Amino acid sequence: MVQGMLKIARLFASKSCKKKTRTSIQYSMFSPYLVFVFFTLVAILGFIFSSNSMNLIYAQIEISIDKNITSQTFNETISEDADPKPDILYSALKSDNIVGEVQNNFTYPIELIRITASVYDKNGVMAATGDTYTSDYELGPGSRSGFDIYLDEKLPSNSKYTLTTSFEKSRDLKPEALQVGVGKNSKASNNFKILGEVVNQGQNNANSVKVSGIFYDKDHKVVDVEYTYTNPDIIGPNKKAPFELSFYTDNPEKIKSIAINAQSNEYSLMTNTTQNKTK
Repeated sequence: MVQGMLKIARLFASKSCKKKTRTSIQYSMFSPYLVFVFFTLVAILGFIFSSNSMNLIYAQIEISIDKNITSQTFNETISEDADPKPDILYSALKSDNIVGEVQNNFTYPIELIRITASVYDKNGVMAATGDTYTSDYELGPGSRSGFDIYLDEKLPSNSKYTLTTSFEKSRDLKPEALQVGVGKNSKASNNFKILGEVVNQGQNNANSVKVSGIFYDKDHKVVDVEYTYTNPDIIGPNKKAPFELSFYTDNPEKIKSIAINAQSNEYSLMTNTTQNKTK
């Protein structure tokens, strides 16, 4: 290739000498070398651009599209966190909602316990979804809380569903300082109501005092879940405030026992009246 370039340069130089003066002839002696340098630079640049083009062509990520997509496993409770997970003691689909209760089976308190439901029809096609947090913000070891997931539409009772749980570990367990007293309960044709009061035995105000209830049938299966706030929801030290838990139910006669819990931003329920003691 180089020899060919030299021949072209010499030919070009010899033709130039015939038409030029002595000064031109002296100058033409250097022309072959200049032409050689020029073509050499062109060849080098061409190689560089060619190499870059090759790199661009092969700098790709190749993926396969013929792999099967893994199917979801149905009809079991799973957790977004590593095992173990909070226990879902019981759950049931009731037309347009799913009720149940969760127990903290850890040795430490947990909070922000979230339950997500995916509901499928008889053919396994997803028909509805919903999520909720447990009635109680924080659960100590062994404690229980109810949940009620509202669905967008009514579904057959034989629909299949999965429940997924997520939670966070609490930094500290709230000190026990709230005492619950349960008073009169009443059952109407389509309504259930229970009255009570919460006493703050702590040294500071109890703010946003929340009372929750899990309502069971004779077999201790969850019929309904409800919560409310005391009136007022701020209770001073050694003070008390009433509450009313009332809700609609098709058959209030099914309710045979109730588990009550109370929490505030600062305190939890006292041990001698914990939610695990059924009233």
